[in-house]
Amino acid sequence: MALTKSVDRVDENGREILTYGTEDFPIAFFDDDLTKVAVPPHWHDEFEIVIIRDGKVRVRIAGREIMLSAGEGYFANSGILHAANLLSREGHQHAMVFSPRVISMGVDLVWKQYVTPVLNNPQIPFIRLTPSIPWEKEVLILAENVWQWGAYEKKDFPIYVRHWLSQSFAMIADMTETMEGETHYTDKYRRDELRVKKALRFIELNYGEAITLSEIASSAAISASTCLRLFNAVLGVTPIQYVLSYRLQKAAEELASPGDRTIAEIAYACGFTDASYFDRCFSRSYGMSPSDYIHNLEARPEAHQPV
Repeated sequence: MALTKSVDRVDENGREILTYGTEDFPIAFFDDDLTKVAVPPHWHDEFEIVIIRDGKVRVRIAGREIMLSAGEGYFANSGILHAANLLSREGHQHAMVFSPRVISMGVDLVWKQYVTPVLNNPQIPFIRLTPSIPWEKEVLILAENVWQWGAYEKKDFPIYVRHWLSQSFAMIADMTETMEGETHYTDKYRRDELRVKKALRFIELNYGEAITLSEIASSAAISASTCLRLFNAVLGVTPIQYVLSYRLQKAAEELASPGDRTIAEIAYACGFTDASYFDRCFSRSYGMSPSDYIHNLEARPEAHQPV
């Protein structure tokens, strides 16, 4: 399968646009240096398993915040909005995004017994995976095996990847009853999240221009007060705070890209009307000035090494 480059492009509904693997084996593997690769709010129809290799990461998913350290990880169910922020100076993760068709190509006994209990189950929008719980530790081990064999296309990797993922899902399916009520994903929350997804798409299309709270709310056909409430419930920030964060993220991507644009030009293109204000916001968020950020990147290896 080799490694896939992380992207943050989404469609009009906020669904991530990326082809995961191939038609006959739909799984993709990511090797992310989190100092370079952002994980903004996004969602996809596929499952995702993430393993934190080093650093500390805050994950926002299904209205919850979880703090993860090296050796921990999480499973994200289909269609669940999620995002992550690096809390330490260094951070690295292995991730895999895959269709349930990797486990079963059709509605057979395997699908009914192991995929159906998990797919879109409102009781398990996500699972935090920690080595302190035996069955979760086993899932983490199996997931890392899947990543190592699939990302580097080791001998007979399709057989091993399918086998280890199937083992993982057998354990998750067996635990669905014990997880009942822990993280219930209600129909109301799903509707609220859909509204936030629409607002996020509006921001992603217009972040370079002046954006008001009323415009963000209108994009999701909700009132300004409802917009504030939903952003806080789903993302833990206000709409305007999210706009600032997204602009800084896009600016960081531009600063890391080859080109002859000045820092001020990048700031203006990303929606900042004052270069000094951009410098202060960037320094507060990234712990260094935009110019130091560029020099730091130039001294580091690429986040994604081809296999």
